[in-house]
Amino acid sequence: MPSSATSRRGGWWGIAFVVTLFVAGAMVSLPTGRQTGRAIAAFYAAHTGVILVQQVLGVVTLAFFLAFALALGARRRRWLLVGTVLLAISELVTNIIPVILALTNPEPDGAHAWTVIEDLADGALFVSIAVFSVAATIDEVGWVRAVGLVVAAISLLRVGLTLFGVAALDALAPIAFLILILIVSVRILMGRSKPAPTRTAYS
Repeated sequence: MPSSATSRRGGWWGIAFVVTLFVAGAMVSLPTGRQTGRAIAAFYAAHTGVILVQQVLGVVTLAFFLAFALALGARRRRWLLVGTVLLAISELVTNIIPVILALTNPEPDGAHAWTVIEDLADGALFVSIAVFSVAATIDEVGWVRAVGLVVAAISLLRVGLTLFGVAALDALAPIAFLILILIVSVRILMGRSKPAPTRTAYS
């Protein structure tokens, strides 16, 4: 088992993740494949600088998330590791594609094609968020497990609605995930939530 200081440091990593992700998300809202290629290309041309800064901040955010997940015991908990790896990969893809669009200035058709790929990666990101939310709270007290299940359900519902062009949960799903991370982080700092023992390796 990690030391108390190491465990509680995980709480600060979680809070750093929440803060940086909130800041990055507030900088600019990227276009989706529901928009025309011409509109997408024009958006990236007009916001190149802020988009690049946002994606760099996104990589920093991912580093905080990985440190948080490791503090929760991702090395020993199979499904938590699965959720962490899937989330990290899909998040990196959603960071890389905007950088490509911002730097290459593609034609409208190319901009739209890249954005459709970005949308698919975004869907994968929220599926991985659902896996992570359940796995990260499986050994918590009942109400925290319930919050994890609600966040997972909202994330999966967002993916389903997006397939039909419905954006009703586009804002709620990431906010719900941030609230969950904040809850777990605060509990770690209060000494009420600790990385699971090795018995959870096959949970």
